[in-house]
Order: sequence, then structure tokens, then C-alpha cells
Amino acid sequence: MPAPKVSVLLPMYNVEPYVEACLMSLLAQTSSDFEIIAVDDCSPDRSGDIAERILNAQNKVPWKLVVNERNQGLAETRRIAAMQAVGDYVLCVDSDDYVEPNLIERVIEEAVKHDADVVMFAATNVNADGSVNYQIDSEDKVISGVEAVEGIMDLKLQAYCWNKLVRRSIFADVHHPSGLIYEDICVSVQTLGKSRTVRLIPDRLYFYVLRDSGISTRFNPKILDLFAIMDLVEKTTASLPIKNRERRLFRLKYIYGFRTIAFQVAMRAPTYRLASPILETVAERLHPQHLYRMYADSRPKLSFVMCLLKIHPRIFYSFVRRFSVR
Repeated sequence: MPAPKVSVLLPMYNVEPYVEACLMSLLAQTSSDFEIIAVDDCSPDRSGDIAERILNAQNKVPWKLVVNERNQGLAETRRIAAMQAVGDYVLCVDSDDYVEPNLIERVIEEAVKHDADVVMFAATNVNADGSVNYQIDSEDKVISGVEAVEGIMDLKLQAYCWNKLVRRSIFADVHHPSGLIYEDICVSVQTLGKSRTVRLIPDRLYFYVLRDSGISTRFNPKILDLFAIMDLVEKTTASLPIKNRERRLFRLKYIYGFRTIAFQVAMRAPTYRLASPILETVAERLHPQHLYRMYADSRPKLSFVMCLLKIHPRIFYSFVRRFSVR
């Protein structure tokens, strides 16, 4: 029996209420040319048991269930899944999200047609009740991997792992930063940097679910991991022929990285006491020339608000809390 074209990588941790809906959306695919590699990352709930029951009850697609001996985190668990995969391509799916029925069919079609190393598609950010927060768009064109990296550094392309079909040999060959959050940025930049052809399609094929209990909505002191991720991105892109690399790297590190840390902490930390150590760390690393370059990059409002952070983190915290500046 020939190997499936796509291996769906499905890490699971504390997703007992959601994993069934995720799996059912995968099993409802119009194509059966894929396998599912589910990895139970030492989840304290019944996520793995539920996945095993659902997958064992169907015969549409081959599957494997891997159980980590200890909790490894998302990045390492995806790598473990990729090592068990046999498909030409891998597709990362978060086990509390769900997908359109034609996801696999469309990405295979585009990958084969263009001999693409990566197929990037559009998505929809939804609440748990299905209401739409915003759309994650994608253009309709073919670009090089280096151009895709430039797009991420320009903040024009999304660096999620879950909106990309990636050639398995490339995905397995990159560094997956274990124990850090925002690992998608580092992984996506590496995979795109190693890719020759990247196909962008505008089809909305994925539903990213924003949950109140999710890591993306609650205050998390580990947000400072983003500094380490930015350092890894700088290191891993050093050998790429990126045009205007220094300017683009500034955008990713400061306009995205520093802004993300500071604003998310200010908006999500329930008290200034919890926010202050992180905001003070950002303020210490923020220099006057960074503020000037934000202004020069046509971001005067951001430059002004980050000036408040440099003056005193409490002023910044109060301003953001009052006006919900983003």
C-alpha cells in the first residue's frame, strides 16, 4: 500500500472537550490521501483515550497514537510526530481547532501542481461559540522561500505552523525550540528559508479557536520567551539572501516582538505588580534609537506609546489599560 501524501501532526494536551470535534473534521475530509499522527503529550485528562477510540472506530485513514513518557511541549511533540510520519508532506493541526472538509484535497492539489515545498492558506479566527473574530488572509501567488521569510519579517505573512503544508523532509530538518512559547515563528522561518517554492492560496481552510483558557488569551509570564525566539530567528536567517535584512529584522524584533510582549502583558496582567517585572525588562532593552526607528517606519502612535514605557512602565500600563491601545 503506497504511503499517504500528507501526514497530519496532532499534538494533544488538555484538549478533552475539543479533540473529538477536531478529529471528526479531519475524518470528514473529501480526500483520504493522508494519515493522522496523534501524540499524547502526557495529558492529565482523557485526550489520548478519546483520540484512540475515535481513530480505532474508523477505517478511512491510517493512524498512529504516540504517548510521550514525559511532557515535551508543543514544538518537541510536533517533531516527535514528524519522526513517526511517512507522508511526503506534514500538516500541523492544533487539537482544539477544526478544519474545512476540503483542506487536504486543496493543499495536495496545489502542492502537486506547483511542486511546492510549502502551501500556505487562509484561516478564520473564531470564538468557542463559532462567532468570527477576524480573518487571516493569504494571497494567490507563487513565491520563493526567501520571499516568504521576508514577508514574515515585514509582518505581512503569518508565521503560524498550522496554516502551512510543509514538505516533511524540510520540517523534520529544522530546529524545534523545546520549552519556548511562540515557537511557530522560529519553525516557520526555518522551513520557509529552506524551501524553494511556496504557494500561497486564498482559501479559508482552517478554524483557529480562541478560547478563554487558551495560552493566547491569558497572562503568561513566559511571554519573555519571545526575546529568545527573536534571537533564534536572527541567527537562523543570517545566511539567507534577504533584501534589506537589517530593516526587516528590526520590524520583526521590535515592532512585533517588543510590542507584543509589552501590550499583551499590560492588557492581560490583572495587576501592575504582576506586569511590572516584565515591563521593566522590556523598558531596559528599549533604547531611544528604537523609538526613533519605529517613528521612521511610519508607526508614530506605536513610537509614542512605547515612549511612555521607557519613561515609566506604570505610565504605559495605565495608558494601555485605559485606552486598550493595540
